[in-house]
Amino acid sequence: MKNIKKEWKDSDVCGKMIFNFKNIVSGSGPMKYSFQKRDISTGAELCTISAQGFKTACVSISFVMPLGEKASLYALVPNVLTRSSEKYPDVTALEKKLALLYGADVGVDVSKIGEHQVLKIVVACIDDRFAIDGESITGECCDLLFELVFNPRLVNGVFSADDVESEKRLLCERLAAETSDKRTYAKNRCEEIMCSDELYGINRLGSVEAINGITPEALTDAYNEILKNAKISLCISGGNFPNAEKMLAERLSKVERDVVENETVFVESAEDVQYLKEQEPVKQGKLVMGFRMGMTNGDDNYAARRVMVDLFGGSPHSKLFTVVREKMSLCYYCSARMIRAKGIMFVQSGIESFNEEKARDAILSQLDAIKNGAFSQEDIDSSVKALEDSFKSVTDSAEALESWFSSQVVSGKYLYPEDFISGFKNVQKEDIIKAAGDVTLDTVFMLEGTAGGEE
Repeated sequence: MKNIKKEWKDSDVCGKMIFNFKNIVSGSGPMKYSFQKRDISTGAELCTISAQGFKTACVSISFVMPLGEKASLYALVPNVLTRSSEKYPDVTALEKKLALLYGADVGVDVSKIGEHQVLKIVVACIDDRFAIDGESITGECCDLLFELVFNPRLVNGVFSADDVESEKRLLCERLAAETSDKRTYAKNRCEEIMCSDELYGINRLGSVEAINGITPEALTDAYNEILKNAKISLCISGGNFPNAEKMLAERLSKVERDVVENETVFVESAEDVQYLKEQEPVKQGKLVMGFRMGMTNGDDNYAARRVMVDLFGGSPHSKLFTVVREKMSLCYYCSARMIRAKGIMFVQSGIESFNEEKARDAILSQLDAIKNGAFSQEDIDSSVKALEDSFKSVTDSAEALESWFSSQVVSGKYLYPEDFISGFKNVQKEDIIKAAGDVTLDTVFMLEGTAGGEE
């Protein structure tokens, strides 16, 4: 029920254009669509994406909270909310309702965008024109979303102890799965070490210890804090949800709102390189290198930096793939990913542990090559084309469009994929060289595989 597939999720999204009350701009991708944002009240907005031709539609509500010590509490809230409500008192009743809505789906997503924690609940369904008897499936799904979010099932004024314990166990299992996946674990450890003095070092789900200590009373208090303090965005993609704005305004009018805001800390450059090694009984070692990108905010020369990262290690034609992996055969995989909302970059590679030093030196050598301009116009064109294809895929479905625009809720600046593509196409070689020159190595984490271990 909660396993909605994320067809597009780029936490780096932000832009330069703000769409206020009635600004509507038409997209120019394969699917024609338009976007509109309206402020409903202080700290609450409605985003609508209109498109024709999709067979599905979806509606989501996102809550933006500062990332901090209550991360586990906040992460648990949407999971408990989507388990039951006053009208649907248990999982069975809720699933029966979803079945009647032609197999509609409820999904939960907890993400970290900069030093913000974003809690999202999504309901996806078929478009109304496919309903056999002409029912308003989208309208009923919108009602269901508001039922789950604003009418939770409470026992003596707090969340059901059984529901809380069940979702605590599932959330702990998700964290355990991240630990078991050594590629994810190594990246998370590098991130934690690199940002140990910054809120970004906190896992978006918190910790197992914190989750285990959650009580129904504490979770109920956290739920009320979210309603009071979070920035809220209701996002509609496709379909017909005529009462959504009115419903949200009515619900929020009953809450004493005091929106809490925070800013992400950007560290422009690394002073010293941190190094940490751990051992695990696995066959393949994991080398993760964390870099500061010289950014002062998410808009700081983004287009050039993104093209540079793709050329460095973002696609099959990149330096890390063609040289370090293919030519030098030092890695099973080797790629770079930029976190725009924090101004950092991670290079992840799977290696034989005895090749750690060689792999590290080779990765840094390829970065130096870009800093020195050792790449062609053809390389630039390939990266721009790869990014263009990736960003255009946003128009593939109503769910992908919802994910794209709702991921921009933190900045409050909304751009179309085409706006980013235009920026990439204007990047010149000297822009890439400059962007690479701003990059400094901050942290190296090595997960060393012990002899005879199994993946």
